[in-house]
Amino acid sequence: MTLVERVGHDEVWGRDLFVMSIPKSEDLPRELSVSTARFVCFIAWDAQAAGTEQISAVARRLLDAGAVYVCAWGPDCERVHDIIDEQHVGLVPKSMVRSVVMTTWHDDESLEETLGFVLTAAIPDEAYAEECGSTLGISIGSSQWAAEIRRAFSRPREFVAQWTAESG
Repeated sequence: MTLVERVGHDEVWGRDLFVMSIPKSEDLPRELSVSTARFVCFIAWDAQAAGTEQISAVARRLLDAGAVYVCAWGPDCERVHDIIDEQHVGLVPKSMVRSVVMTTWHDDESLEETLGFVLTAAIPDEAYAEECGSTLGISIGSSQWAAEIRRAFSRPREFVAQWTAESG
């Protein structure tokens, strides 16, 4: 059984921080348990070998679980981003769209830079902001990436301070 583990809390955004590490995308559970109905999701995945249907399945699970801002990082993350966008548009009839699920891809940034972005700038659409009290970091296929996400999410303000000092 794959567990979503709460590892920290970000006082600035008032979000609980969760981490999940899975060996392959098919291991992503159909239901994701975080502390709020809506959440920011960071996904680190080398999706180069993944087919469109495989990425679409991940996108649908994240969106169905309540992801309202998804940051994609890793090889082929732009395609992951595009497919998440396509899945969101396909789920909601245009006449009913009153808000947007934000998505970003970070193909030219390091993992550390992208985690800094997630912790400082991943702000969901206003319609979702009040319900969005969680951030979930998912690593697919890399325990090293999972360890880095865990490090950042365990002490978010220390991580951001260090990242800001090193990049500034």
